[in-house]
Amino acid sequence: MLYYEYKKLYYLFLDIKMKQEDFLVKIKKVLCRYPYIPKVLYDYIENVIKKDAKEHLIPQIKNKKKRKIVLDAINNLFKKGTNVTKLSPLDLIKKLDFHPTDTSESSFDSIIAELRTINFLSNLDLYDITPLQAKKSGKRADIIATGGSDKYVIEVFCKISQSPPQTEHKFKKDFKKNEILNQPYTYEDDLFRYYIDKARRKKIQLENTAKKYKCNKKIMVLVLNDQNIFGHLLPDECTNILSKISTELGWGSNYYFSIIIGLVGLDIIYPPIKL
Repeated sequence: MLYYEYKKLYYLFLDIKMKQEDFLVKIKKVLCRYPYIPKVLYDYIENVIKKDAKEHLIPQIKNKKKRKIVLDAINNLFKKGTNVTKLSPLDLIKKLDFHPTDTSESSFDSIIAELRTINFLSNLDLYDITPLQAKKSGKRADIIATGGSDKYVIEVFCKISQSPPQTEHKFKKDFKKNEILNQPYTYEDDLFRYYIDKARRKKIQLENTAKKYKCNKKIMVLVLNDQNIFGHLLPDECTNILSKISTELGWGSNYYFSIIIGLVGLDIIYPPIKL
């Protein structure tokens, strides 16, 4: 009986492996149709599949209906990024500190976040937008840029999808039960807390990079990759959140705070940059 169980498991393993190899062959062919997607992305996909790592790209491109939409979007991001930075797709992804062997959950999300930020900065009419590759000697900010007589240093962080915060109904129900509340009350509250925490932890590397590159202006950028937030925030609400963040941190007039969602009218910076 034990022999047959092992045999069954063995054939199951072979079946999974064959499906993985078939998928990789298909994806390799598909990626050849996208001139701006760097070839190293395939190496990353291969590593994720072999390690059975949990991340967000693979489920999207395994879905035939979503695959083209997702890869078109990635190709477009790299196309815009190369136009802005004047770097080749391969040089650009290297500058963004992409490592195909890093299959952690946020690895590829971070690259997409920085690409979206580069395009956002260009839409603000900033120029000489340059991604900063990490140094072994210590952490530093992600991007520098110029606008008029000012030089900007930019720190990017992203928020990945998670379970929704409490609804008003759930909040009242827990309150009546006298239960301790461990999660934020609203999406806005969740976003506010997350932004404040990240900004405080990343301030030192932003300041150090500003000194090194003689930047007089600093921008903190939160890129949202959280499907839960879509439809819950309007432009005025984003601006209101950023205004509260600016007041709470109290870092002065040379600091700017931004939220990038990728929806029309929802990429906001506070206070507005005037060139």
